[in-house]
Amino acid sequence: MDPLKGILRNSSMLIAAQAVSSAIGMLLLVLFPRFLGDAEFGRLHLALSLAMMFAVGAEFGLPPVVARAVSQRRSLARPYLVTAVRISLGLGVILYAALLALTVALGYPPRVRVLTAILGVMIFGEALAQVLSAVFQAHERLLIPALARIAANTVVLAIVAPLLWAGRGAATVATVIVAGALARVAIQTLALRGLEGFRVRPVGETDWRGLLASGWPFLVGQALGIVYFRMDVVMLGRLATDAAVGWYGVTSRLVEALTFVPNLLTMATFPVAARLWLAGPTEFRTTIRQTLHVLLVVTMPVAVILLTLAREIIDLLFTLKAFGPAVPILRVHAVTLVLIFVDFYLGGILMAIGRERAWIRIAGIACVLSPALNWMLIPVAAARLGNPGIGAAMSTLTIELLIMVSALRLFPRGALGRESLQVALRAVAAASVMGGIVLLARALAAPWMVAAALGGLGYLALVMHVGILPPALARWLRRRLPGGRARATSLTSS
Repeated sequence: MDPLKGILRNSSMLIAAQAVSSAIGMLLLVLFPRFLGDAEFGRLHLALSLAMMFAVGAEFGLPPVVARAVSQRRSLARPYLVTAVRISLGLGVILYAALLALTVALGYPPRVRVLTAILGVMIFGEALAQVLSAVFQAHERLLIPALARIAANTVVLAIVAPLLWAGRGAATVATVIVAGALARVAIQTLALRGLEGFRVRPVGETDWRGLLASGWPFLVGQALGIVYFRMDVVMLGRLATDAAVGWYGVTSRLVEALTFVPNLLTMATFPVAARLWLAGPTEFRTTIRQTLHVLLVVTMPVAVILLTLAREIIDLLFTLKAFGPAVPILRVHAVTLVLIFVDFYLGGILMAIGRERAWIRIAGIACVLSPALNWMLIPVAAARLGNPGIGAAMSTLTIELLIMVSALRLFPRGALGRESLQVALRAVAAASVMGGIVLLARALAAPWMVAAALGGLGYLALVMHVGILPPALARWLRRRLPGGRARATSLTSS
């Protein structure tokens, strides 16, 4: 089978499942700010950001190590998983204590410290969920972790919605979030027995020292990445008001809710890239290039919608009265979204082919630049624009651009090139036309959802016309568009 078809087949199932999960997550994202208010939501978002920064340490970079090893040798599944779980639990205890100590040392108010103590349990839940997901990823069975996330989010929504309606606060919300994370771990654990790696004879015990030695480069890279992604929230928490953190938080969470697209595509590509890098260099280059092209084509219209309809989206989800300052922040994030999607994919491929140490250097530079840029730009944006979140957003945009340039220089020679540049330029041109259609429709008083639909149709027509999709995927789409061939043909048989 064509590797790209396998990746897209797996990704399509995952995206469908994740779309359901994200819809539930979006409902939660809407409920939290509306019922808690900007300041209380800001405190919740700050505490969650702190907890997630420490959760990466408990993973110790083990998920990609487990995924890469088990994808090449199924019999390693049980010993690698057992050892990884033991390491994560041990590190989790240490990191939870460190998290509590940090909130005291930094002088956070008692309400933030309480929320951090509750959400700190996510250190264990998130680390275990990621390790378990790595085993399913290695077996190319990513639908199960996606379904587990759906079930967990459904539990959280069913419990937290009536509690918010009854007037319960952020501490109750934090407790329910933790319960959902633990439920996700339990569901994945129950599904392990169906995997091939757990039906074969295990190879024996895995040396935890060797696993730690393999995982630390990934740990450093992931830790630097999460610190970089959460640093803007931490800096805002120190330099601005709780309300400003809340304005920034709703836009950040909205963008994070959309990152499932590069996340799932990268997860589906990771084991394929790791295998082809050794077994078929030519096929590797073709697969990686075409997968990136698909990601670019999918990303552009999302960014256009956020950029052109930011005001309408914020009003619908959070109300302009309470979160009006989030509109310009979301517009900056819309441009950054394209860079984040591409950088996420490039970093995943670099780790799949064993270039994680070089990726660490890029992440390290980003972590140094992030606090420096935030420290400079947040006060400037607060003084000149009355919105410190714009400064934090501009900091992220600048650093993501630098990350993309650096990652492209690390890519294998010939994997990307003039063809990928042409695809990117054509996708940008098509997205510009889409933006023009949306703005014109709004100027003619069309409802914003109608304007978005018209722009999307125009974008799809241009993409098909200029031929920037991989041929197999383009043929598959044409057969399903109005006027295309009625014959039903699956992607795998295209």
